[in-house]
Amino acid sequence: MKYLIVYDVADNKRRRKLFKLLLGYGLNVELSVFETVLDKKSLKALTSQIRQIINSKEDVVYIFPYFKEPLRNGVYKGKNYGDIFI
Repeated sequence: MKYLIVYDVADNKRRRKLFKLLLGYGLNVELSVFETVLDKKSLKALTSQIRQIINSKEDVVYIFPYFKEPLRNGVYKGKNYGDIFI
């Protein structure tokens, strides 16, 4: 299944460590945003590793599943998309 991983990590050392970890799992598409394809076992392993890196009182990591159908009613803007309304 596809996942979008978004994070906000306060400490530079933890942020770099998380970034390097996520590079092994997916594609860095924007600052602090990764697209990944993970099975249940890989997702469990990744979340376990993330817990070891972040400080849960200061940092946040969101893991959003993609759906089988493309997202509808979304607005995509920016250098990679131009102005695309779905």
